[in-house]
Amino acid sequence: MAWRAPDNLRFYIQEARLVSINLSSSQPSVDAALHALPRRYRKLRAIHPLRLALFNEYCQDWTDNFVPCVSLGEEDEDKETGERFTVPCPPFYQVPSISLARADSLKRLFTWIDLLPLETVRRAVHLLYPETQAWSFASDADDPDHTVFKCITWSQLVDHDDERHCRSAMSIFIQPPWVLSVRDLESFCKRQSFLGLSSSTPWHERPTTPHERLWYKLWDCCITRSCPWFVVSTYTHWVFGVFSNGWTAAFVSPVYSHDSHDPSVLQLLLFWLCSAMGLPGGWVVPEVRIEPAYPRSSSHGHSL
Repeated sequence: MAWRAPDNLRFYIQEARLVSINLSSSQPSVDAALHALPRRYRKLRAIHPLRLALFNEYCQDWTDNFVPCVSLGEEDEDKETGERFTVPCPPFYQVPSISLARADSLKRLFTWIDLLPLETVRRAVHLLYPETQAWSFASDADDPDHTVFKCITWSQLVDHDDERHCRSAMSIFIQPPWVLSVRDLESFCKRQSFLGLSSSTPWHERPTTPHERLWYKLWDCCITRSCPWFVVSTYTHWVFGVFSNGWTAAFVSPVYSHDSHDPSVLQLLLFWLCSAMGLPGGWVVPEVRIEPAYPRSSSHGHSL
């Protein structure tokens, strides 16, 4: 007899792997260059890769310590909210497969990410931490790069100074795999420096690479939301990162395939999301020496 995911949530999160995506045989014709150029206001100076073995170990230890292996006495689907586990895990679990259309556009790619890993992680977080029920994934409005770039935030609406604000804990940035290649992602995750240019150098004339433009785009999006935690995904590959307190550095994981194991993408997503919310046992952002704190709006804090 197959289990429900909450009967042994730890084993499910560890064993369930994202299904292979159905991509178009021909790549859509789009302008792949992000509208993000070097600017003097950005404080980002260094990218620090996280060591694969240590990052995996931290994620595995967190899963063992904070995701139960005993039954939670819940169904796969919450009948009241409609939230459910959606990533199949045969033969151990009874989670059914979802039939999705071929991902031949960013809009359809977003559907795969939203309905499979994000829906599953949302259900898991709300089961583990009922006090987070007001939090959910929200899709941002379109921006100039809407054909090749989409942002989703884990956020909640809060009242502050008689106004409603969106409090964000983590952003997920999506680009299609036909735009952001594995090689681009690997370059994105390498140790690198962003050095300021001399005043005699026109910033708009400086050549940029795809991974540099992606860093510029992420820094702008994250600091606008006062939300340093992020994930970059093409569905086929995933990267997890966070900016330092002063926004001068970023710490970034290696690239993970959609069918990664020990840890799985679902494990990594759950671990990173709980870390971003400051929940027990999460990863702590290292201090960066000689880094002034960047002003942050009090309305965007994400402690529960």
